[in-house]
Amino acid sequence: MNIVIIDDEKIAIDVLTIMLNKLEQFSVSIKGTFINAKDAFPFLDKESIDIVFLDMEIIELHGLNVAQYLLENYPSIQVIFVTAHSQFTVDAFEVNAVDYLLKPVHEKRLVKALKKAEQSIINSTKLKRDEPIKNTFHVHTLGSFQLLNPNQEVVKWRTRKVQELFLYLWVNKNRPMLISVIKEELWPEMDQEKSSFHLHTAISHLRKIFKHPGVEQPIKLVNNHYQLKVELTSDYGELNSILEQERHDETSIRQILHLYKGDFLSEEGYQWAIQFNHHLKQRVLHALENYTQSQSAKAQGQLLLKLSCLQKMLELDEYNEEYMYNLLILFIEQNKKSDVIKFYQIVKQRLEDELGVIVPKRIQQEYQSYLQ
Repeated sequence: MNIVIIDDEKIAIDVLTIMLNKLEQFSVSIKGTFINAKDAFPFLDKESIDIVFLDMEIIELHGLNVAQYLLENYPSIQVIFVTAHSQFTVDAFEVNAVDYLLKPVHEKRLVKALKKAEQSIINSTKLKRDEPIKNTFHVHTLGSFQLLNPNQEVVKWRTRKVQELFLYLWVNKNRPMLISVIKEELWPEMDQEKSSFHLHTAISHLRKIFKHPGVEQPIKLVNNHYQLKVELTSDYGELNSILEQERHDETSIRQILHLYKGDFLSEEGYQWAIQFNHHLKQRVLHALENYTQSQSAKAQGQLLLKLSCLQKMLELDEYNEEYMYNLLILFIEQNKKSDVIKFYQIVKQRLEDELGVIVPKRIQQEYQSYLQ
């Protein structure tokens, strides 16, 4: 495995280098070490690198921004964060990092991280070898919206209504939609004649967008009902597929955290999308709740994942007392005094300043008891 280390502390680079070179069970070759992340980019352009160990808090660039750049420009590279701080674990999983190691790094955790990276490299190589030529469109809906055509080009929309019509037909793709219902949802202010004109115009533009080899009849009209008949993949569909699993393990929970980058179509403001957004959010919260309640989380990797789950849950339901209490207890159990104090101040500010209510008694008691 060809490795690069990026950390603004020279001693941290030296310690990690020594640890990696001692691991005889792996074929490790450290190709380069960098204190400045920007210096690493030209090197990565020329060298074939498998793994980058990346400090989360680098002076000139935040590690998350560096990771995002690496994964966009060098998609085959596996990123492993190494940091003294635990508060960025959710973000680390969202940029699809392989693992998140806390300093000082212990050998067992380092071995586990390398095994994950090694397996990810094997899976990625196999996927590229076996992957058929794609002839499908892909929809990004969690957070910002994008539609990619089979050539992986971003589709440009003639108008926002054409985009909205596509999304409305797509989320209802399993059932034909009555024309009058479509007009009422998308053009509620217009009379019948004008709304019919706009609908037919938008349908025409959609048919042009999906006029692609292998797509014969992208939008079907039967008995005053329209139905989208295009092969599509989506982050929404992938997430729903994972959520349908009866039980969730560490892998599926990481996938949920990675996929749920934001609420469903959160930036579009469609009234009809609110129910889909609410239903999906509740399913995600339910899966994360079940996982955190079922895990004793003794290993460091499990603790970090549990922390990520609780942080994501509180992000989605920011005034939930139970989530606040559980996250505080986790910090207390790990004896992270600075995190306990910082989090309690966040809770106090959120409840007292924003809602005008006092911090719940049990949270106050746990906090005071810990400090004493």
